[in-house]
Amino acid sequence: MSKYFKRFTLNSALGLFHLFAIIGMIVVIAYSVFMWVSTSDVWGLGGIFWSSWITFAFVYLGVAVFLQMRRVSLPESLVISLTSMVSMIWLYEILYHFSFWNSWSYGKPPFLFLKENAIFINYGLIAATAIAGYRYLKPNRWLWLSVLVMACLWIFWIMIGFPQFEFPGRLYDYPWSRLGIDNPDGWALPLNVAVKLLLGLAYVLAYLPSRLEFSNAAKGIHQVLVERGFLDSDTVRA
Repeated sequence: MSKYFKRFTLNSALGLFHLFAIIGMIVVIAYSVFMWVSTSDVWGLGGIFWSSWITFAFVYLGVAVFLQMRRVSLPESLVISLTSMVSMIWLYEILYHFSFWNSWSYGKPPFLFLKENAIFINYGLIAATAIAGYRYLKPNRWLWLSVLVMACLWIFWIMIGFPQFEFPGRLYDYPWSRLGIDNPDGWALPLNVAVKLLLGLAYVLAYLPSRLEFSNAAKGIHQVLVERGFLDSDTVRA
């Protein structure tokens, strides 16, 4: 009996923490959008783009919502949502680092195993934590579409020299640029925001519920609204 009580208490605590985390992610998104729009400054807390804060919170929140629709327990949903967010952050860092033309040689053996690259091998191990949710991974066309669009934009970003936003200004010359376009620096921030958001979207879509699960979730929300008095019991849903 005592073992059951301890297990129940731990599950309850993890579930409660997860609910608070979901609320926190909503606050992060709202605050980041507000600060970005009101100040017109793309740089946020800790010198990280506001768009990055929005994306990170979106991954946690999106995965959590989809897992809840699929009736995954709150403690398990906490682990999968958290590892998905962390994995997305460090996978992006790996892709970003090895997208600079002068880093490509370091991405091939034996250079990959140089001391300077050890940190990115560690990043890869951290990104692998996404396998925590392997039981619920659900490849689908929307997932592959987001990955395809992200890949196309990323290749385009590299082809124009992989410009970077810098207060704003040119961070470096583009010795590898293969597409001559006017003002490639103007593409730096939009591409950064777009590919990061698409990568985060892919993580969320990996847990996309079925149509039946969407329907059941809608019915559940409707029932709650009826019980709370926000809707009449005879309200017809479209």
